[in-house]
Amino acid sequence: MSEKLDFVNVQRGRDGVVRHWYFRRNGRRWPLPGNPYTDAEAAAEYWRLHKETDGGNKPIAGTSQRHGSGSFEGLVRDYLASGSFREKKASTQAEYRRVLEALAEHHGPKPVRLIERRHIRRMRDERADTPGAANTIVRMLKLLLNFAFDDGLITANPAARMKLFKVGEWRAWTDDECAAFERRWACGTMERRAYALALYTGQRKGDLVLMTRAQRKDGFIRVVQGKTDEELWIPEHRDLSAQLASCEHMSLLTTSQGKAFDAVYFGAWFADAIADAGLQDECVLHGLRKTAARKLAEAGATEEQKKAVTGHTTSAMVAHYVKGANQRKLAKAAMRKLENSK
Repeated sequence: MSEKLDFVNVQRGRDGVVRHWYFRRNGRRWPLPGNPYTDAEAAAEYWRLHKETDGGNKPIAGTSQRHGSGSFEGLVRDYLASGSFREKKASTQAEYRRVLEALAEHHGPKPVRLIERRHIRRMRDERADTPGAANTIVRMLKLLLNFAFDDGLITANPAARMKLFKVGEWRAWTDDECAAFERRWACGTMERRAYALALYTGQRKGDLVLMTRAQRKDGFIRVVQGKTDEELWIPEHRDLSAQLASCEHMSLLTTSQGKAFDAVYFGAWFADAIADAGLQDECVLHGLRKTAARKLAEAGATEEQKKAVTGHTTSAMVAHYVKGANQRKLAKAAMRKLENSK
């Protein structure tokens, strides 16, 4: 059993879903993106909040005693200082660091040479309820233990060829689901602004949280996608402009404390907004990226026009994203074009 974490509050909502919160005695609380005892991302967010709210006065578990070379913590520390890590993009570094440091908190003193395949499988299977997080752990361990192999700490990578869980594909939201979210979150709320920004730019959460007022110019929002380095100038939809009209902070999306979101916390925060709107678990933030592509297709946008907004570089990916487009609307528009051609 893991050591009890301070300030963790577990609640079952009216929808029956169990959620974990970071709760402080002054009544403030923050949602965690999962179970911090079993979910690496939730654990990383827990320790971030723990350090921030304690002002750094209370050491993070595992840091009061640093474990040396040959330990799991030592391996993580060496990898994070390596050229292989430093050559990655800043957004990738942040993601890797969150996951690896969370793992180091739990497995810091363990000798790397004694890690076996069954240990990797157990770490994966403990997160079976969140297959995406489980797969992230396996991917990170494959990478980390390859580094250990190259450093001569192990003679083979026990995570090699470890199978990943099947993860369901996120779908686009339906028009009814969009309407339900809009009814729950009125114009002017941060939830509605986040929804409009995701829907009318079609960008990933890591790019959404980095958008600022400085990127708005002449009716466009400039985006440099973190995943692809693709530069986009996206025209502002009038509904999005209305939601951004009252924006005073430099960041377009801010927490209740007026601070810019980080991607992990933003994802968890928006998941709560979705749940509060009474939508199904299949409705997720990334689904709005697909919804944007679907709506563009239904409006008659060409393939190149859709790619210019979403930033997709291949026709195959665009086709994959718009496969849920409303067939009746598309067929009706096509028939009108046929009629008008005579």
